[in-house]
Amino acid sequence: MTRTARTACWAGVASAAAVLSLRPLVVSSGWVVGALGAVLAVTGTGLLVRALLHRRGLAVALQALAVLLALTALFGGATTALGVLPTAATPARFAQLLGDGVQVVQRYSVPAADLRGLRLLLVGGAGLLALAVDVLAVALRRPALAGVPLAATLAVPVCLAPGGSSAPALLAVAVPYLVLLATGRPDPRWPAPARRRARGPAGTAAGTTASALGAGALALALVVPAAVPGLDERSLTVDTGTGDTITVINPILNLKASLGARSDTTILTYQTDQEDPAPLRIVTADVFDGRTWAPSTGADIPRSQRVQDGLSRPPGLSDEVLAQSVEHRTAISVRGLDQTYLPLPYPALRVDIAGEWLYEQATLNVVGDGETTRGREYVVQHLEVDPDEGRLRGAGQAPDDVRERYTALPDSLPQSVRDAAVEVTTGASGDYERAAALQRYFRSTGGFTYSTTAPNDGGSDAVAAFLRDKSGFCVQFASAMAVMARSLGIPARVAIGFLPGEESTAGRWRISAQDAHAWPELYFEGVGWVRFEPTPATRTGQSPPYSVPRVQVAAPVPSAAAPAAPGAAPSAPSASASTTTAGAAPGAAGGPVTGWQRVAALPWGWIGGGVLLLLALLAPGVTATALTRRRWAGAHDGPSSAEAAWADLADRLGDLGVRWPPSATPRRCAAIVEAAAPLPAGAAEQLTALRRAVESARFAPGGTDAAPGPVPAARPGGGAALLDRPVSAGTRGRRVVRAQVDEVVAAVARSRPRPVRWRARWFPGAGLRAALDWWERD
Repeated sequence: MTRTARTACWAGVASAAAVLSLRPLVVSSGWVVGALGAVLAVTGTGLLVRALLHRRGLAVALQALAVLLALTALFGGATTALGVLPTAATPARFAQLLGDGVQVVQRYSVPAADLRGLRLLLVGGAGLLALAVDVLAVALRRPALAGVPLAATLAVPVCLAPGGSSAPALLAVAVPYLVLLATGRPDPRWPAPARRRARGPAGTAAGTTASALGAGALALALVVPAAVPGLDERSLTVDTGTGDTITVINPILNLKASLGARSDTTILTYQTDQEDPAPLRIVTADVFDGRTWAPSTGADIPRSQRVQDGLSRPPGLSDEVLAQSVEHRTAISVRGLDQTYLPLPYPALRVDIAGEWLYEQATLNVVGDGETTRGREYVVQHLEVDPDEGRLRGAGQAPDDVRERYTALPDSLPQSVRDAAVEVTTGASGDYERAAALQRYFRSTGGFTYSTTAPNDGGSDAVAAFLRDKSGFCVQFASAMAVMARSLGIPARVAIGFLPGEESTAGRWRISAQDAHAWPELYFEGVGWVRFEPTPATRTGQSPPYSVPRVQVAAPVPSAAAPAAPGAAPSAPSASASTTTAGAAPGAAGGPVTGWQRVAALPWGWIGGGVLLLLALLAPGVTATALTRRRWAGAHDGPSSAEAAWADLADRLGDLGVRWPPSATPRRCAAIVEAAAPLPAGAAEQLTALRRAVESARFAPGGTDAAPGPVPAARPGGGAALLDRPVSAGTRGRRVVRAQVDEVVAAVARSRPRPVRWRARWFPGAGLRAALDWWERD
């Protein structure tokens, strides 16, 4: 294996270790396989391309393409061609997943749920990390700089993970990085004397010394904190050891109780033919007494209503919507859930399960007659109902019995809650617009945040306290929206169940107790019970598409939504509320907007185009400057300084239109320059000195470490005086020969038209030539 291949392998190991250090930030490990796969794709592609084609630039391009294809295969879903090639619909899917991931990062504390949006950020970040480390350590041969992205990644769990990062994680990243330093080699474009000096007197890489120093620093970093009192590290993880955790989801939602800790133990798995599964519903709670929600199902369900014989028609579903719905099949296997209510997709048509399981007609809740869910395996035939906005807007009034049952509220409900509902929906017409306004208020415009700690306020003013504190978990968001919808005359209830969970393989999903969730369901005649999602940055990602109207209603944030005390006088509704036109930014009509919405409303297309144009204009100059700095950084002695000066002179004169063939000798090159422009005596002397220096470096055997040439000294007539003695290598010597180059270039530039001088200054061709040369090098 070549040294380049070994360096690439160690770069991949270091990147993989840095990725694994992020594990404490996420509740599960499902993302790790994809992240390590992205690292492997980058490392393997680089090894293959460099071994077969010997092209560093092409290797970097193909490594980036490998990351893109890996992300497309893992997250593209149905938008891909042949499962790996992106299509026109793939960017939109990635944008949605990225938005979901950003919301999770903004709203949730660590450890966060392993959702598809966050998983895309983690896997994509792993691929970019591996690409950055490989480019720095292998392509640019700067292994020391590869520590920057590695350290930045390692700093994330140190700052965010509970208890910080661990010593093994630090060692796992530091050891391969130290090996990278030890295996580093000088750039082959350096002159031979410079490469010999960089290797050291014994021929060993200078990185060996750096690795030894780094190993010593690492040892001190591990030993000293352990010896200092108060800095010891203790594990925060408790393992029950049984592997048989039983979870019971309480269908009685007490707004006064805290959510409590929930484990990541798998409680059920399922396989479905539905591409984007909906949440699994356990039970619906439709009785609210001011403190708790409870289901109304009881022991009076007729035994004839067995789920094995098929469930009744979903309430409120019209023939037309039923005909447009798609039937799916889902096979569920319960592991650690001990419950009398059966988790099902809604609406279910038939359940093939052993035992006595009965359903309630009005809610389609399924409850066991002496049965529990533990260890059950069953198959569900169910519908995917996807209502469109027009149908929801045109829904008729609900039947009287539905309105009476699902709009009931206790007399003890504070008036401030009712007033808040009215003000939030100011300007909305119809139940659909009011429901959408409530959802938008909780998710974005109301300033609410998700927290796993419930407010201390309880009792009959629990909802009012939540509206005032603007912080809570999914149960409180669902309860508040359902209560406010009922106060507006919209039939509503709360559903308890599970989010879709994480997809382990194609069509197979895993659900843990972390996925327990609650959401409101509102009734629309002809469609039936429709799920809404008021929880901010919910782990389901975006709100259901049908719940976000194309024409938004800008409703003011009500003062009553944050009451100082129950029964406070409501503010007068704003008379300026109006509807925005389709496609307008949220809140454009005067409604409150969040910072994220303001950012999203910016003209990113024009901004991106302007940034790209600016980068294109600056790229030649920046590249030329970087090339010059790198060239002079490699000048370690007299001969290398002479070569650097001559190459710099060729690039800068070439931008002024003075060029010579690569085969030309230094004497012939100097003659071309003198013929192209009249040089003053001082500039001609400097050109002669540069020519002699480069001839000495190339043709004098056993050349000295001094660069022969004149030392410019100020004189009254301008130009420079000559001191005929060699210039010593080092900072002063490089400064002298660079001054010689500057004087020759300035003399030639004075003979050129202003547009040529301007182009040479701001758009030097040396940068483009350097980029093309780097692309073709191995």
